[in-house]
Amino acid sequence: MATGYNWAGDAILRDTVMWDKRAVIGTSGIYIPTDIRAWLSSTNSAVILGALQEIDLPSAREQGTFDLRAWKIWDYVANCVQYITDKKSFGLDDFWLFPEETLILHKGDCEDSSFLLAALLLASGISEHCVRVVLGQVSTPDGSYGHAWVVYQNEQGRWCLLESTLDAVPSQLTLADPFTVPGNQYQYQPRFCLNGSHLWSMGAANSQMAEYLKTRDRTKVRQKVSKKRVS
Repeated sequence: MATGYNWAGDAILRDTVMWDKRAVIGTSGIYIPTDIRAWLSSTNSAVILGALQEIDLPSAREQGTFDLRAWKIWDYVANCVQYITDKKSFGLDDFWLFPEETLILHKGDCEDSSFLLAALLLASGISEHCVRVVLGQVSTPDGSYGHAWVVYQNEQGRWCLLESTLDAVPSQLTLADPFTVPGNQYQYQPRFCLNGSHLWSMGAANSQMAEYLKTRDRTKVRQKVSKKRVS
């Protein structure tokens, strides 16, 4: 089912600094500018590698084992991380945790669980060419809001959508394209994607991250995607 989305990303963006996603603890309104790619720089972290030891990952590299690896990590994050809004956790509208923080706290919102999921996938040996964190919008029966999720390119070369806020994942990986079709109960609309090396725009040729974040902050309704979304 063709949608016109290139899940690997279209145009590389040079402006990768997020100005207000990390606040100085104990202060009001003081933020730490952070390169967005830093959230996916934990692939050699002992904490992330230790978490992988808790998952029964296939040791072989036979056909199908990378897809199984991706599914097991997805399932681990669904069971490990409880969804909670940044406002409830930190009193802030948008505060992005690093993967190790989400892992230790066992809670976070869509960006937090997506960065953790992607970091675990990459640390497990899956190529960064096959993993993206996607930022965009999701239209649901309850409204439209800013969202983040993960896509993984499976062994057949098809991109799968790994929703990181589910309480339970389906029994197999789910293809990404069907969830972008207009009229779908949960319609995903990607705007940007990234791995540890690059940030890309998706679709709109002149799309800018700063503009998207401003619009997103005005319109988003913080909530998790229903666990029935990918069943």
